[in-house]
Amino acid sequence: MINSRTDRIRPTRWMGFIAGVTALLFVAAAAPAAHAGTGDASVLKGTWIGTYSGYDANRYESGQEKLVITKVKGSNAQGTWQYRPSAKQKWSKPKPMTLAIFDQEETANGGLTDYIAGGDELGTYIGKYDSSDDSLVFAYVSVSQDVLTLTFDLKRKK
Repeated sequence: MINSRTDRIRPTRWMGFIAGVTALLFVAAAAPAAHAGTGDASVLKGTWIGTYSGYDANRYESGQEKLVITKVKGSNAQGTWQYRPSAKQKWSKPKPMTLAIFDQEETANGGLTDYIAGGDELGTYIGKYDSSDDSLVFAYVSVSQDVLTLTFDLKRKK
């Protein structure tokens, strides 16, 4: 309809209805693509052993890493970490760490991927847990240790 005073098209109820339905369709289409939300940290409980590698400001480093997750509640976990430069050496003294699952999504094969962030006294962890192969992969950054940046690739100890 045209408003006689302004010669502009006046929205009708149908136009409002169509705009509302269009908005609902956009929201409905986006909903399945949305992430499922925080996950259950109980999947992290246990002992994880694997490798670490990366650089600090001076050199390349590699060795073995061990995480032992002993406490979980909701999406949060608490435990310790240890390292050793080679399998022939003893593990370092355990140090405390915490982790939180902040997002979760279903994979194409029906498994779950949990996205994880955490920290210890020296740095920050960002990574994921993949249920299809029961693995943890982390990037670790420690500014206090000559800008140390590492990658961890860990498997649950059976």
